[in-house]
Order: sequence, then C-alpha cells, then structure tokens
Amino acid sequence: MAASKEVASCSWFVKLKDKTQHLIDLKISCPICFLFDVLFIVLVDKSDFSSTNIFINSHCGDITISLNNSFNPKTNFILYVYGLKTITSSTGQYDWVVCYGYKEIECSEETQSNLPLKEIEEDMHLPLSSTVTQGTLPFTVHRQPPSLYRFDVNIMFTDEKYFIVFVKVKNQLRCYNVSGRCLNKTFPFELPSASSVQCKVLCACLQQRKKGRIFVTTTVSHSHVISFKTFLSHVDTYRLYNLAIAFGTRKVYPNMRPIQYFYRNKSVEYFQFILNSNYLKGEMRPYLKSNGGEQGSVVNGRLPGLFFSTYIDITTNMPNPCSHYGPIRLYYKALVMFNPQCNLYFSDFYCHYKRHHVTIILVPKLSTHNNFCRQYLTELNIFHNPYLCLRVELNGTFTVIANMDVSVEVFYTETINVRRALELQYGFIVETPTIGKGFAKPSGTPKNPDCNICNLK
Repeated sequence: MAASKEVASCSWFVKLKDKTQHLIDLKISCPICFLFDVLFIVLVDKSDFSSTNIFINSHCGDITISLNNSFNPKTNFILYVYGLKTITSSTGQYDWVVCYGYKEIECSEETQSNLPLKEIEEDMHLPLSSTVTQGTLPFTVHRQPPSLYRFDVNIMFTDEKYFIVFVKVKNQLRCYNVSGRCLNKTFPFELPSASSVQCKVLCACLQQRKKGRIFVTTTVSHSHVISFKTFLSHVDTYRLYNLAIAFGTRKVYPNMRPIQYFYRNKSVEYFQFILNSNYLKGEMRPYLKSNGGEQGSVVNGRLPGLFFSTYIDITTNMPNPCSHYGPIRLYYKALVMFNPQCNLYFSDFYCHYKRHHVTIILVPKLSTHNNFCRQYLTELNIFHNPYLCLRVELNGTFTVIANMDVSVEVFYTETINVRRALELQYGFIVETPTIGKGFAKPSGTPKNPDCNICNLK
C-alpha cells in the first residue's frame, strides 16, 4: 500500500503577552503552497466582544508581541487568522485572502494553541460577525451601473480612524485599508456580475504601536455584515431572458391573448391624492423601481416608472377580481400607452414561490430613459416577441396581445394623467377586494432564490 504524500508546511510561532504578563502561545501553520505577504490576526474577547487587530509580516520568525492594555481577555476569546497576499492593480491596492483559520480558545494561565490555516470556503467566518454589537458602525453600499460599488460610512469622526474593509464574494475574500475621519471610497477591485456579496467594516483607533513589521491596533466599532447582489451585466440579462424563453417554450405555442386595458391597483388614499391634489393635478408620476424581483437588476433604484398588469383569466377573459396591492383599480387603454412610437425591453424573470412573472419596460421612443434601457437591457421587437406585442389587423389597426402563461408586468416610464383619462373615457376606476396584506412593500419583494427555473446559475 502506497504511503500518503505529506504536504510541506510553514509555521509561525506568535506569543501574545497581555498587561498581566499572561502568555498566549500560538502556532499558526499552513501548507507551503499558500504564499502570502501578511498574517492578519483578529482577537475577540467573548466577554464584551472587544477586539484587537495585528498585522505581521509573513517573513517574521518567532515573535513575542506585548499587547499591554489593548487585549486582556477575561474568559474565552475567538481567534481569526487570515493570510493576505497584496495585489496592486489599475484600480488600486488591496489584499487577497488566500487562507484563513478560526478557533475559540479558553483562557488559562499558559494558553497554547495550534491553528492550521486552510483554503477559503464559502462558509468561512468574517471577523466579528456576531449579532452582538460594539458601537455599531453604520455604513451603506452604493451601486452605480454597470459595475461600480462604493462604501460610505454614515458618520464623521472627530479624529482619524483606520478602516479595515472585508468583501466576500462566493469563495473569495478580499480586504483593504483606508485611513481618515470617514470612509467614502470605491472598491479598489472589480466584482463579478450577478453575484451575492457580503461586506464587513472594522473601525480601529489610529493610536497603534509599530514594532518593526508588526502593526497592532484596537477596534473601536464595527459594522454588521451587509449583503447585496452585484448588477447583472448585459450578457446576464440576456441569459435571464433565455431562461424565460425556455420556461415559455414548454408549450408549442405561447398563450397570447388580446387585451384592451392595462390595470394597476393602489390604495384609496393614493388615487385620492392624485385626483384631488393641486400639486399633482391628476398626474400619476413615476417613481424609482424598488428592489423587488431580481436583486441584481440594473433598473432597481435607477429607473422610474409605474407598474401595470396584463394578466386575464382565460375562462372569464377578465383580470383577477381580487388584488394584493390595493382596493382601487385603474384600467387604462393599452393602445394609448403602447403603440408603434414605443420601445420594449425585457427586464426581469422571477417568481415568489408560485406563479412566474416577466417584467417588460415600456418606453416611448422620445423618452429620456431610452438610452439607459438600450445600454443595459435586452430590446424586444414590438411586433414579434413572446410576451407583449402589437398585432396588425387586416384593416391596419393594432391590437395589444399579452402572454397568459406567465404574469407579464409592464413598467411604464412616463407620467399618466389619470384625471384626463377618466374625462376622455380611455380609463376608468373600479373597486376590488384585497387579499393578503393588500399593499406592496415599498422595498419590494425579492425573487425566490431557490427556484431552479428563474435563477441564473
């Protein structure tokens, strides 16, 4: 029987001495194939979740670090160790985490512990990811299409701080450091499209001690783990469109039905304000699309519009008599909104655990939003596509037809004058019973992330 091949490894012996001269003796080891420049150690006291950060040059040998008052654990503590490889690119400098270790250690008079570093995994721990807060640091991730992301710590400090930023995507972890009174910086690296991202920020005091190539600082506050999804690229949106097409081609012929009206449900107060307000003067004005549906959609929070439904029951030829979104329903003649002077764009394919939905952006050709849609979305032929199109009749008139195999939602980017529509009778209002909550969440409802039909792999 052949002997198993041993993997060569490197070890670092680190002794940490607190103010009571208590020694924490660490042996940190990893396979020699993990080449990195810096050992980054985070020590977290479980009694109060205070933490100390240590950066050690990987070429250092056996070292003893005196922590003085910066770390004095009373009970157990958590040890995070990351091997950092420094990367310099055209977008800036950052560190790539090539390996990591995590361990909970019980305090004793002489603490000795071995910690083997291993390859990055999807379930790896970010430092201080506990729900327990220590001066929680508020921050926001701003997303700018097509692929620009920026951190913004929503606070200005009176003195300079040292921000340590972690960004995790899939099984990759990167970090970078910024000094200043606040953090407002674009990521110094590209992120893959259509990917889930987790971020964490540690804010440390700049009153650190340097000894040779050793850097020690104390965490004064930290953020929660913030999650977001990177934007879908133009190619990703086209892939999502192909998923929708594949779902629709389960039948030889799509169930396209003629419709006379688009319709929209809202609250009583919503329509009263539109019709009675001297400010709006009967106008129903677009607002920025929420984060409902595909979380990586480039139109979320970027494109203003109004949602209308097209679905009708094939047995009654009428819309659903009930509504999830409010007791007042506005019917608006489809051909007034959708005509040959418009463009169509595929935007989204999603489900909320039951019926699948397709979002179509409807934009007049002279609209200022056309360039945005053309840049990021998949354009559809208004006379020939599987979801919403114009059918030319023998007498030269047009009929709007929509697919009933999915719920086709129309997102119209322009203002609609409801008062004029009612006066000229190309629109009317009816009351409908509500089901569920009877209103939509302002933030929108995300798509079902576990669906194998409408999620990109």
